[in-house]
Amino acid sequence: MEAQISRTNNFDLIRLFAALQVLVGHVFVHLKVDGYSTFLTIEGYFPGVLMFFTISGFLITYSLDRNRDNIKKYFVNRFLRIYPALWCCVGITLIIMCLQEWGGVNPWDIIKWLLAQLTFFQFYTPDSLRIWGVGTPNGSLWTIPVEIQFYAILPLLFILYFKYRRKYVLYLLFLFSLIFNVFLFDKDNTITEKLLRNTCLPYLYNFLIGSILYLNWNKIRRYLEGKFLIWLILFMAFCCGMDAHPSYYFHSVADFISNILLSLMTIAAAFTLPHCGKVLHGYDLSYGIYIYHMVVVNFFVSNGWLYRVEYVLLVALITLILSILSWRLIEKRALALKNRL
Repeated sequence: MEAQISRTNNFDLIRLFAALQVLVGHVFVHLKVDGYSTFLTIEGYFPGVLMFFTISGFLITYSLDRNRDNIKKYFVNRFLRIYPALWCCVGITLIIMCLQEWGGVNPWDIIKWLLAQLTFFQFYTPDSLRIWGVGTPNGSLWTIPVEIQFYAILPLLFILYFKYRRKYVLYLLFLFSLIFNVFLFDKDNTITEKLLRNTCLPYLYNFLIGSILYLNWNKIRRYLEGKFLIWLILFMAFCCGMDAHPSYYFHSVADFISNILLSLMTIAAAFTLPHCGKVLHGYDLSYGIYIYHMVVVNFFVSNGWLYRVEYVLLVALITLILSILSWRLIEKRALALKNRL
């Protein structure tokens, strides 16, 4: 039975928070601005990418559940959400990069990089392109192929879960992902290990938390709806008391538990005071902020605009403008095609 999910929720607002966390962390680090709180930065308590993975698990499972009899529509919807804005971002990146560093760029490397960015190998950066900015044209895009792998795996899980009643498969995959995550932590960074880090395997558990919460929503909703403050207090008390932080790779069992609590708090936030999401007036800027901010950061770094907090604010402003334009001119129009194709 399809979960009873309220259409009035805060998911857009939470995604915006997560995207801003990633932006803040990257801008302060790469522009080398010190002396400011790291509460929202990479070392903080609310890693945006992990929040994105949980939200994606919940909402994409919901999307597939609604389109269970029309798998083509499911994949078309995922394509329209990811690729139109991504391709535009890649085009802008290419123009800026070539204008600034054309003399040092191998044309063949440009072609290889472009093919990778337009498909699902966004983590690939040829050596000659590492002269620009922080060393990769848009390092944040490493999560795109991870998300695409999530999208590809989920229909197979649905077949096992619903058609063959193999519910334990989700939990076995969850356990497998945890083992894989521990295996890759603090290794020697061989080529194989680097490639494995760009698969969905070390992060699948986080996506599956969202999926499992959705699939059991009718049973557990009363523990999460309207309970954000409770989960926030529990999360912060655990992290501070156990000296734990959510992270991509576990340093300890406490870190893993903090990841779980972060996921539960994230979903609880989506259904606590759900009308708060209306403050965005339908603007979903999170994806634009996420994919454009490192292009702006690289532009500033390549020009030597570092060390000053004014540059941080300027990067944020430019990224916000690009995100608004992306939403109005590309993303919103692409999403409008969902019901036409």
